[in-house]
This record gives sequence, structure tokens and C-alpha cells, in this order.
Amino acid sequence: MGKKMDHQLTLGEQVKIARKLKKLSQVEFADKCNLNIRTIQRIENNEVKPRLFTLRIIEEVLDIELFTKFDDDTESEELQKLRNVFEKRKQTRMFTFIAAIFLLVTTLFLILSGIPKHIWAPFIYLLFFADFIVIGISWRCPGCNCLLGDVFNIKYCSKCGLKFYD
Repeated sequence: MGKKMDHQLTLGEQVKIARKLKKLSQVEFADKCNLNIRTIQRIENNEVKPRLFTLRIIEEVLDIELFTKFDDDTESEELQKLRNVFEKRKQTRMFTFIAAIFLLVTTLFLILSGIPKHIWAPFIYLLFFADFIVIGISWRCPGCNCLLGDVFNIKYCSKCGLKFYD
């Protein structure tokens, strides 16, 4: 990590000073961090307490070490909460994957049974649609809410760098 910031400054002041030293506008800085411009404004104006992963992204982009009032216990606690959310979402993804396979098998059975399609097809389509919606919602990083990549072997978020496992 680069230069350490003054611990007497607020977090917002530290970010603003470091950004200006790098000669970045708020828009350029937000783009480099993959954050919303309004998020940067709120951080710099001390209107919000950013999440730890957001602070890590800011530190990396500005090449500084921010002084924050987080201690190791707070950081570990927040990281554990995010990992718990990830695990719950992973279980949801597994359940919806199994549900999709079940729907495929059921559809095959209904096709082979000769039951007219207009009776069962709308329900199957609705269930498939609901299944895909749940997959789309649960396939996101709990830290930055971006879409995750690999189906079953995801170890970290490619956008924010949040590690789901040690």
C-alpha cells in the first residue's frame, strides 16, 4: 500500500485530498473504482460510512492507506456477515439448479404422457421463469452486488475482490 493518510482527518477528507493529489475528478475517480458518482460524493462529504470492500477499492485506486476507525474485529465481523450471505445465496442457487432439473424431467414426462400441452405448459413456463429470476437474484456478490462468474467454483468477486473463502 502507498502513502498513509493523516489520522486526524475524517475519512471523507482523506479520500478527497488523495483524489485531488492524483488529479482525478469525482467522475474519473468513480469510474476507476466502479462506483456511482453519488457514492463518492457521499463518502467525501462524510454522509455515509462506506463498507470495507469499498474502502479497499478506494485504497487500491488511490494507492494510499486510509485511516479508519475500523478495527480487525469489526472487519472480520463484516467479512463473516458477507460470507454468510454468500453461503445462503449459494444454497439458494443449488436449490434452484435442482428445481430446474426437476422441471426438465417433469416436462419430459408430461410430453411423453400425451397430456395436452395447453393444460400443463403455462405452469411449467411460469415455474421456469420464477426459477431463473431466483437464480439471477442470488447470483450476485453480497459485497458489491455485481454478477458472479463461475457456477459452482467461485472463490472471490472479480469486481470488488471480496474473498468468499480463506
